[in-house]
Amino acid sequence: MSLIVEFELETPILRVASGAIDRIRLEEVYETESGKSKLLFCAFGERFDRFESALADDPTVREFADIEEGMDRRLYSVILTEEAAGQLTYPVAAEYDVSILEIVATDETVVRARVPSREALTAYRNRCLEKDLGFRVQRLYREQNAETGRYGLTDAQYDALQVALAAGYFDVPRETTLSALASELDVSAQALSTRLRRGQTAILEHTLEDDPT
Repeated sequence: MSLIVEFELETPILRVASGAIDRIRLEEVYETESGKSKLLFCAFGERFDRFESALADDPTVREFADIEEGMDRRLYSVILTEEAAGQLTYPVAAEYDVSILEIVATDETVVRARVPSREALTAYRNRCLEKDLGFRVQRLYREQNAETGRYGLTDAQYDALQVALAAGYFDVPRETTLSALASELDVSAQALSTRLRRGQTAILEHTLEDDPT
């Protein structure tokens, strides 16, 4: 059974910017075709003018864009500097089959991840320390309830697909929009798009693999 670890990561990435807003929640990490590292994240708070000034001054940010605006949140994309990209832990996590579940930054950056074993966690931690990233485990526990169910869907993916189907999102023509669904589920449109895409991929992979023909 997998282990869930919650730990504080002392990373320079977005450290200046995160101090100017209530909370940042990372949505996605990408690598562009040109090899640049790009983050998508939701920022929660009120003073977005101050936050964007902090983004402009953050030494780890090469450029940023405001993608979507809400009442108390905004979705941003950020392209990291080359030096900051070298501090990302995702490539290291992939080496040890560590699955990053959530990253939230306030006064500190707290990560929740699934690890296959204590040995994998130790190896991952040591590699982070080699990158001069502080790593302090806050909580470690066994995963009691599997997060994936039939067809490999997470609960969040199942709910998103069910709501989208009922609302006519998959109809031709569509009966609703991605933004409307995202508002109903209280997530960003980008996060919902990713959730739906991953859910559909999980269903296809499981059904096609199970097809005896």
